Amino acid sequence: MCGRYVVDIDKKVLDEILEEVKSHTVSEAVMMTVKMEGEIFPTDTVPIRMIDGYQIMRWGFRTDKRNVINARSETAMEKPMFRQSMIERRCLIVASGYYEWKQGTGGRKIKYEFSLLDNSLFYLAGCYRTEHESSECSFVILTREATPEFSSIHDRMPVVFTSQQADRWLEAKDSNITELMEQSTTELKARVALK
Repeated sequence: MCGRYVVDIDKKVLDEILEEVKSHTVSEAVMMTVKMEGEIFPTDTVPIRMIDGYQIMRWGFRTDKRNVINARSETAMEKPMFRQSMIERRCLIVASGYYEWKQGTGGRKIKYEFSLLDNSLFYLAGCYRTEHESSECSFVILTREATPEFSSIHDRMPVVFTSQQADRWLEAKDSNITELMEQSTTELKARVALK
């Protein structure tokens, strides 16, 4: 599962993304709701990378009962909620880290931050759709089974792509999607989060 992630990026890169988002956004009021950096929570509105640039989207597919924030990469192509989005509407979520919690002693949860070994930016694999009732776009983050070294913290982890892998995710034909997810990077490090 991936229930929170963090964006901590260079000001120049942040400004470039912001300018692109502004060029696609109709109103200043909408721009006021966009969260560009820091810890990102489900239902936040953030810039998402698509094949033709960045667009703002809300994290989570709405259903009658809940907000769905993740899709299992192993079964997303089979599930009606995700299938068309996986084929036609894949996206990338820019991140510098993501968080998972481990059950500690005495019921206390310990927050871990995961990042690339060199602390560079990476992308979380996602797919998106337009919500029927509001016509806003929303996205989910794809998850996979955690690698053995991290499974003691959590049994799932997001599908992570490096900058070099990212374009292939957006351009892939549906027959290559599963293969690409299996090739996602697992070269990460984990540390206890400071906050």
